[in-house]
Amino acid sequence: MSPTRRRRAAGRPRGVRWFAYRVRRRLTHTVATGARQRPFLRLLLPARLRRLAGPTGEYEVTTHRARYVVARRQADVTVWRLAAHTATTVADVLSAAGVHFFAMHLPYTRTARWGVRREQLPVVADALAGTLGEQGFYFHAPDLGMARPVADGLTPEELASLRDVTVFQYVRCTTTGKLYGAGDGCGLGVWDASTTRETLVAPDRGSTVQEIDRDPPPPLTHRRRWDGGSEPVVAGTRNDAAAIEFPVDAVYMWVDDSDPEWRARRTAVRRELGLDDSSPADDTLAAHYFRDRGELRASLRSLEMYAPWFRRIFLVTDDQRPEWLDADHGRVTVVDHREIFADADALPSFSSHAIGSQLHRIPGLSDRYLILNDDVMFTAPVTPYDFFTATGDLRVFFSRSRRPDISTDRQTPLEQARARTAALLERDFGRRASEVFAHVPIPQRRDVALEVAERYAEELGATVHGRFRSATDVEPNSWLHLYTALLTGRGTRSAIRYGYYNIGDPEVRARLDARGVPHGLKVICLNDVPPPSGGEDVDPEWLAAWLERTFPVPTPFETGRSHRR
Repeated sequence: MSPTRRRRAAGRPRGVRWFAYRVRRRLTHTVATGARQRPFLRLLLPARLRRLAGPTGEYEVTTHRARYVVARRQADVTVWRLAAHTATTVADVLSAAGVHFFAMHLPYTRTARWGVRREQLPVVADALAGTLGEQGFYFHAPDLGMARPVADGLTPEELASLRDVTVFQYVRCTTTGKLYGAGDGCGLGVWDASTTRETLVAPDRGSTVQEIDRDPPPPLTHRRRWDGGSEPVVAGTRNDAAAIEFPVDAVYMWVDDSDPEWRARRTAVRRELGLDDSSPADDTLAAHYFRDRGELRASLRSLEMYAPWFRRIFLVTDDQRPEWLDADHGRVTVVDHREIFADADALPSFSSHAIGSQLHRIPGLSDRYLILNDDVMFTAPVTPYDFFTATGDLRVFFSRSRRPDISTDRQTPLEQARARTAALLERDFGRRASEVFAHVPIPQRRDVALEVAERYAEELGATVHGRFRSATDVEPNSWLHLYTALLTGRGTRSAIRYGYYNIGDPEVRARLDARGVPHGLKVICLNDVPPPSGGEDVDPEWLAAWLERTFPVPTPFETGRSHRR
């Protein structure tokens, strides 16, 4: 038989199996979804799952990979809080059963992994089955095959051989319709006796603790979890050199030009400086630069979904507050420009360069923080390790672009400001700064900000007193700050998967409508670039509608919304 015919023959069984799987998946999905409206279809569902789902509506029978499963229904699911809830639930069961367990994961890790002794694994399995079996929890492990209800327990052979198992619930978010599963569960790592000495060893090298005394069990202490909860850890293992245990804050600069009082202040300053009232072209540019069409709320929703570990969120504004922000909640602190500008005579300011140079003066700001534009959103879980090293150095992200090496009169005002900043860096460090930074959250250190403020006091002073951005500015937060960190050993080149979208381009909008955000991106930037002269501006309703579809889960600090786990 020819190689081609052998490949075809070998492929047929796989093709048949794939076709059968597709048919089975379609059939089970049809039955599960139709059973909610057609009681006779409900009889086709497994009786055990029907009993677990019950009549209250808190649970449902659904499908995952062509299998019927029971899922808990919950509004406004966020992935970090779901994982934390599962970790706490499992920890409570283990504690009640008298199981000695401890964290095997680094601080600020989204999903927990508890270490347990092999000899206690039967107690663990029985306790989970007895407590969580009726709540629709499942076991998942590569050696187990498909996910199994914890109520079914583990066989003696599995108890003797399993090295890792995940405990989880299927959870249906009723806001988005998304089904969450094993990826948001809690891991159990099984520790075995060493063959060479009186110790216990971890099941793999992925644990922050890899060997402990067998008898007596090592004493435990507790560390604070990102959400204020606590995690048991082996005493003496805190402050590991690989761990981030310092707080990180988030800082937004925001303005809404629809505010008539803000517009009046801007007009008054232009007249005071002898500038003409803005031309139609200036109005178009200002509208794109300052307008808010839901970006801030969407960005904060993305933060609470994918990065809620920030200690505090600061919103720096010019005597404004978003109408949807719950002032009494306390999660977001609104900071007025008057609170951070060292020289009040520089106010009011309409220059992001000037405002950005003062952010390190925010009262109560942590030593490590991220600056976020409101057009930047998280689209997958991130941790502080994505933006800082364990020693607190900054992870610096560049795009593939470089500033142009052309004569000054051919540069845009922004390019001229970057060129001026690069000249200062080359003067002080002897290195050419040409790479343009990625449109992602900007990590910062207060000590670097203070150093930059002192070294470039004259240049930053001129920038601060410029009421509007200009070609004579220096760029403080990315170019001065990040390059200074890199060139003084407090920053390191890194990479993060991000997407940049010019939503002024109708083809980009069509692609976002058709495909959404590509899988695997952690951050996106939706840049509202002004259209070419005479070009049609983006539909003012498009972005607001797209953001609402993409980030529908409200934050607990939005007015009129109660916080649910």
